[in-house]
Amino acid sequence: MKDGRRGPDVGEGMQTSPPPSPRKRARFEVASLGDVVEDALGLSKGTPGSPSHVRPQQAPSVTQNFINGEFCMSKSRAWKIVVDPVTQKVLTRLPESTAVEVQHAVQAAKSAQRSWAALSLAQRRLFMLKWLDVIRRHVGEFQRAIQFELGKTGKDAESEILRAMESFEAVCMSTTATGQHWSTHGMDTYTIREPLGVSLMAGNTIVFKPSEKAPGVAELFARYSHEADFPPGVFNVVHGGSSAVERLLADSSVSAVTFVGSEVAGERVYNHAKATKKRVQVETSGKNHGVVLPDSAKTSTLYAIAGSAFGTAGQRCMALSVMICVGSTKDWISELVELARSLKIGCGFDASTSIGPLVTASAKEQVVAAISLAEEEGAEILLDGRQCTVPDYPDGNFVGPTIITNVKTYMQCYQEEIFGPVLVCLEVETLEAAIETINDNRYGNGCTLFTTDPSQAQIFQREVNVGHVGINVPVLATSGAIPRTTNKDSFMGDSPSNRNQWEFFTSTKTVSCIWR
Repeated sequence: MKDGRRGPDVGEGMQTSPPPSPRKRARFEVASLGDVVEDALGLSKGTPGSPSHVRPQQAPSVTQNFINGEFCMSKSRAWKIVVDPVTQKVLTRLPESTAVEVQHAVQAAKSAQRSWAALSLAQRRLFMLKWLDVIRRHVGEFQRAIQFELGKTGKDAESEILRAMESFEAVCMSTTATGQHWSTHGMDTYTIREPLGVSLMAGNTIVFKPSEKAPGVAELFARYSHEADFPPGVFNVVHGGSSAVERLLADSSVSAVTFVGSEVAGERVYNHAKATKKRVQVETSGKNHGVVLPDSAKTSTLYAIAGSAFGTAGQRCMALSVMICVGSTKDWISELVELARSLKIGCGFDASTSIGPLVTASAKEQVVAAISLAEEEGAEILLDGRQCTVPDYPDGNFVGPTIITNVKTYMQCYQEEIFGPVLVCLEVETLEAAIETINDNRYGNGCTLFTTDPSQAQIFQREVNVGHVGINVPVLATSGAIPRTTNKDSFMGDSPSNRNQWEFFTSTKTVSCIWR
């Protein structure tokens, strides 16, 4: 299911399942390295005075639920609007699904589950690959939906859907759904993995509640599951906000919940799911640190940090939001400021745009408030994006790159996830002090060390207590086949790692047999 974030507002996600039955670019020493990092992170090279592209327009739509293989208009009396974060024009109206509609979706999934689970793994894989093939033919539609609803640049939107397809394909290729077998003293003992949770490949069925801020991609997934001849009821979508979430969590037919979103929403989902004895995994907020050693390659490091911190307007769970300058690297901050100033802010449909808007006006307000609080607490706003304006789009939710220095670890700007294009900078003298700072932070999503010294990298990856560790990797967005290993307060529930996903999404039955 997604409730509207990651941050206060981009796309928190929960799935449930029934049980079985604008300026001149700064130049540094080696610009080509920066170009490579820009391309890798989806940053564009804006120039001063580049005109904002005219944003395409589309007629407002009405978002429908997808239940038992059919789109159906909600009978709810409570509706929300989804607006374009660049223009504030209405994109779609979205229902707060009624209790009857949520129950209908759960029952559809429950009814479809037995026949879906009865298929072999190979048969389910064929359905999934056909679905993936249809999605691949319509990548442009997914990209457009992401750009309209989230304001992302073309590169960012394309990367997002391509990564989703990569994860999709990795799951399809998995062969770990089978159990184990032992034979001792004339007795055969074996385990069977039976469906539980929300993994389609494991034989489960899904009720998906997407973000109420960005429902378009979920609607496309539903449409193309139908085109791929998916059995009715296997994949269902219901829309809404917290009421829809509560109704799903309260339904006794739902046995497993997986969620990505803000810490506040995640705690509610986790506590409710555990109270009703559901299996649950929740990935929430993070505060990802980038440690810069003096021996690191300055140009590529600065471009990497800028891309990670400010790309996607800072609205990604793996963005670097803290720069720890070790020793003399504190003197590099002024060059980072000039680089950040060179990034063009604007409409994502303009190919020269590096940074788009925040997803909602309330998200912008919260980011601006966090910057202001940092200033009140005594930090220095070295680069201030609060007054950012974009020609032709005066109503857009734009916040420019912001760099905050003179930060102490007790300040809110360091303690809490801001989820915007904001980088806070700390200064320490040694790698050991940097590691201690990271380990003292309550979040455990990701961190990165920038260095050219393998021995320092080995110390860092061994000593740091964070789930995802990068060495000269600015955005720790691993491929779909690689485990996710978030820890500390960034995760609640059962293990999120892909290696253990089959365990989360199935229950194990042990059978012992003696034949005389």
